[in-house]
Amino acid sequence: MDTVVGTVALLVVFAFTVVAALRHRPGVTPGPRLSPDLAEAILLRAGFPTTPHNVLAVSEHLGTMFLDRGRGDVDAARWAEVVAACEAGRADPTGWPQHVLDEIARARGVDDGAAVARLARRCQDALLASVGTGRGIFGGSLFEPLPRPVVAA
Repeated sequence: MDTVVGTVALLVVFAFTVVAALRHRPGVTPGPRLSPDLAEAILLRAGFPTTPHNVLAVSEHLGTMFLDRGRGDVDAARWAEVVAACEAGRADPTGWPQHVLDEIARARGVDDGAAVARLARRCQDALLASVGTGRGIFGGSLFEPLPRPVVAA
């Protein structure tokens, strides 16, 4: 049941992200809007507790993934500016993934909001795909899984 609720919540977040990406205003190119509780939703879906440490770690990892995979067709000089602007935004760890997406969207231009939304979704999917594999952020070295419910006999 929790998996279904988590999946539905993540799909709703994705739908809002796509709608926000498609409703851009001329001259302003923000990235798709991420849910403020995206890190918590990912942690719950992966089966890990939503402690402040875990939320910060997932937020940091998401921002890094967005930055690593978001270069697209941006020329090298402009990309260096994007990376510098993103690094300056690390002061707000939980808001950093949104800051990175906004910078990538600005660099890629008005017509690329949907591509940035797809980038966000691919990174979330890759993050969740690492659960139980022994690799990646959910590979077992950073977090302790949620305790298994005790079933009365």
